[in-house]
Amino acid sequence: MNPTPKQQEAIGAGSSVAVTAGAGTGKTAMLAARFVHHVVNEGLSPIQIAAVTFTDKAAAELRARIRKELTDAIGEARAAETDAAQISTIHSLAARICRDFYNSCGIAPDFQMLDETDSAILGAAWYDEIMKTSDPEIIAELGYTWMHDTINELRADPPAALSALWFPQEKYEQMIFQARNEALTELRRSDCLKEAEQVLKTAGHPADKLEPHRAAVFNAMCDITNGKNISQAVAQILSAKIHDGSAAKWPNGS
Repeated sequence: MNPTPKQQEAIGAGSSVAVTAGAGTGKTAMLAARFVHHVVNEGLSPIQIAAVTFTDKAAAELRARIRKELTDAIGEARAAETDAAQISTIHSLAARICRDFYNSCGIAPDFQMLDETDSAILGAAWYDEIMKTSDPEIIAELGYTWMHDTINELRADPPAALSALWFPQEKYEQMIFQARNEALTELRRSDCLKEAEQVLKTAGHPADKLEPHRAAVFNAMCDITNGKNISQAVAQILSAKIHDGSAAKWPNGS
């Protein structure tokens, strides 16, 4: 490699350096040159350096390039240490750290990394097990779609799921009650609710198909404002039909 002045500056930098460049501009070659620089000019052993990339193919190419350049620079015997160097994907580096320090990580020392296929198969098995052991009444009450999405969210982040599920039922009931009251307070204070009340308090033509829905929704909004029959009021608003009636029968088309 014949580096440009800018590339040479990055290769020999004595501290952190960030390189941004498009595809095919020599980033991998420069990374290999920086690795070789540390070994040849700074006396480091290849096993004292970590080179991390994103794919297995890129890691293999990087290792081969580094070994060749080290062989040319310092000989085969010293370059052979490259075979034991941490030149890998970020996943492999993380796996090595976990294996070396499994006690600190709180995991089994013989853990295995799953590829995408194995992960999908295991995830499907876990999902089936969860659904089989769940109370059918809970599934019916919450709905299959909600259960499906929630289970997948929990599976995607086991530490967060474990932390969340650690709370007793009483704690969840308290959190739900608090969140509900905060949401109601915010709704009652909102300009949106006030503006809607101003529009909906004006009755339309008694014979218009939309009038019964307007009256029901307005009464439901009043219940929410007064803090009573909240569940029924919300259900009434959500079930209201808004495509009935004739605009000509309403004051100013409201």
